[in-house]
Parts: sequence; C-alpha cells; structure tokens
Amino acid sequence: MQIVMLNGTLTEEEQDYCVRHVTEKVPIGLIEKMYLDADGEGVTVSYELRNVRELRKMGGAVIGCPEDWNTAKQAEQRDALPNPIDL
Repeated sequence: MQIVMLNGTLTEEEQDYCVRHVTEKVPIGLIEKMYLDADGEGVTVSYELRNVRELRKMGGAVIGCPEDWNTAKQAEQRDALPNPIDL
C-alpha cells in the first residue's frame, strides 16, 4: 500500500493511526493507495482499492475469470451442480 500526502505533514504515529482507522473497515490487502490530506483542522483520508479479479477453479485447476473462457467452458460452469454440504 502506498501512502500519499497531499497537503501538510503528519508524523509517523499520525499516519499509522489513519491506516489503522481505515483498515478496521477495509482489509489492508485491498487498498492500493491511501491519500492523506492534512489541513489546519484535521485529516481527510481517501483510498483507492485494488482491482480484484474473480478467479474460478474447475477440475482442480485455477483457470481465470469466467469472462475470458470459451463458450464450452462457460456452459460447463453454468451446468455444474454444487457439492451438497451436510450440516
């Protein structure tokens, strides 16, 4: 994760506090960049999320995003029955 200061300066402890505050709601692994805008009154925090692609597993192998599959593989996924889960 990259931290970008837009205006002003923050100590290391203040930056850590902002990161902890955001990561209470959003997992740190999903954040690409965090923008800290420090004005005289406080700090405005914004962030960009990583582009997460949906990967699928079929036949024991990870085969990528369903949008990238050929029509036969898409039909196989559409017709597949989920394994029952006994509770």
